[in-house]
Amino acid sequence: MSTVLDSLGMSTGSSAFTPPPIDGNLTGKHIVSVEQFARPDLDELMRVASDLRGRVRNGDQSVLKLCRRRIMATLFFEASTRTDMSFQAAMLRLGGEVVATAGGVQFSSVYKGENLADSVRAAGSYADVVVLRHPQVRSSWEAAYQLDQLTTRLGTRSVVISGGDGIGEHPTQALLDLFTIIDFKGTADGKTVTLVGDLAHGRTVHSLAKLLALYGAQDLRLVLVSPETLRTPQGVIDYVTSRGVEVQETSSLDEVIGRSDVIYWTRVQEERFEDKADYQAIAGDFVMTPDVLAGARGDTILMHPLPRKHEMGTEADHALLDNDPRSVYFHQMQNGMYMRMALLAGVLGAHD
Repeated sequence: MSTVLDSLGMSTGSSAFTPPPIDGNLTGKHIVSVEQFARPDLDELMRVASDLRGRVRNGDQSVLKLCRRRIMATLFFEASTRTDMSFQAAMLRLGGEVVATAGGVQFSSVYKGENLADSVRAAGSYADVVVLRHPQVRSSWEAAYQLDQLTTRLGTRSVVISGGDGIGEHPTQALLDLFTIIDFKGTADGKTVTLVGDLAHGRTVHSLAKLLALYGAQDLRLVLVSPETLRTPQGVIDYVTSRGVEVQETSSLDEVIGRSDVIYWTRVQEERFEDKADYQAIAGDFVMTPDVLAGARGDTILMHPLPRKHEMGTEADHALLDNDPRSVYFHQMQNGMYMRMALLAGVLGAHD
C-alpha cells in the first residue's frame, strides 16, 4: 500500500486554499485546521456536543432528523479505528447515511493509480461531506480546494473534514480533547497540561497544543515531555508562546507529574519512522504504568488518543490503569463521537 500512496502527488491546490475562519457559522465550511476556530466558536461547539450527548443518552429520537437524507463519504488512506468508526456512528446517530469503498481504499481506484484529487472529487460528487485521512501533510487542504472547484462545475456543495494528515494536524481529535478537558476540569484556566511521548510526529499533540493556545485560557501552562530526539516542532512552540502560553520542555516526567492537572500520553508512532532501528532505540523511553500514575495528584486526569501499545505497559497494567478513576481515555473516545456529531450537524447546516 505504501508504494501506491507514495505515488499520490498533490497539485498546487493545497497552497492555493486558505481555510476559512468559522466566525460563528460552520455551515458549508471545510474543517482542516484548528486555526479556523476562535474561543466563541469552540464554546458553542462544545455546548452543542454536550447537548447532543444528553439527547442521545436520553433516547431523543428527534436527533435522527438532523441529517436525514444527507450522505457522508469516508476516504481513509491510513489505518483507523476510532476516528473512522466515530465519524460513521456520528452520522448514523444524526440520521444520515455513510458510503465508502467496499473493503477500504485498498480496493478503490487508488490501486489503479488514481490521484488524491480525483478520489476526492469522486467522493464529493456523491456525498455532502467527505471525511479524509491521508499520510501527506495538508492533504485535507488539497481536498478542500478540489471540492471548491467541483462546486463551480456541478453546482452542488460538498465539504471535507480532516481525519488527520500525516504528521500535520488532526483537528477533530484536538476538539474532542479540549471538550474532554473542559468536561472533567471545568476550565482550562490556570491548568498545567502535560503532553508526553512522541511530540515530534504526533499530530494529535500538535493540534491540541495549538487549540489550547487559541482557546485563550488564562495562566495556562504547557509541559512537553519527550526524548531529545522527539521534541515538539519549534513552529508549534512558537505558535503557542506567541499567544501567551507558558511552555516547559523536559525529558523528565518525574519533575512535573505531581503538578500536572492533565497528563496526555501518546505512543511512539512506529509508522512515522523510515528507519526502524531509530524507532526501536527510543520506543521504551516513556511507559505509563500504575506505579508512574501513583506520582500524580488525585484530581489529575490521564488522557490518551489511542491506540495504545507498550507505552502503557503490559495488559495487566492496562487493566489497573483502566480502573483508575483518573483515567478518562474511554470518556475521551466516546466524546469523539459527540464532538463529530456537532461538527457534522454544523457543516451541513442542520438545525432543530
